[in-house]
Amino acid sequence: MTLRNAIVSDALKVFLVVDDFAEVVTYYPHRFFGEEARAPRAIKASVEREQIANFGEDVVTNLPVFTVHVANDPVNGIASDEIDCGGDKLSFAPRDGAAVKTYSIIALTTQDEGMLVLQCR
Repeated sequence: MTLRNAIVSDALKVFLVVDDFAEVVTYYPHRFFGEEARAPRAIKASVEREQIANFGEDVVTNLPVFTVHVANDPVNGIASDEIDCGGDKLSFAPRDGAAVKTYSIIALTTQDEGMLVLQCR
């Protein structure tokens, strides 16, 4: 087993266990014009739910922002080379007990061999 495979395996065993930190979300890959559609898939993710305040001169707006940790893996998560920020989407509940909603992946904030950290809005 390579070090990369060991890191991905450890990430799946520690951070993406549904009984502990993770939950199942649905990943919707973006389809470019003329490209064959890629099917949505259920993946495990750790979702941090928070609010962020944007301050303008006269306006304060609270926009929901979610930080989502997924495996950097094309089968068990999302591969870093397939992510399309602004086009891809994830669906999950905005809070416990709420109905599932779909959010755009707006940024890939951090990545390593094991995990991707995404920002969704």
